[in-house]
Amino acid sequence: MKVGELYILSKRGTHHTFSEWKGKPALYLGEDIINRSDGVTIVNHAFILGGERRITDRSFLKMLDPLTPS
Repeated sequence: MKVGELYILSKRGTHHTFSEWKGKPALYLGEDIINRSDGVTIVNHAFILGGERRITDRSFLKMLDPLTPS
């Protein structure tokens, strides 16, 4: 994943939970890190999708493909 690049949901991400991502380009903003008070660090990933900021965990990244110009 590269910050500033566009990604799109691949065929591997067909689960209904991700329907709002289907067919829409998502701009990758990079890691979104949470440092909890108990010392645990959580690394999420931020995107812009449909004009809104969305946060995912790393398991979602494998369902995204780079959006190549046609």
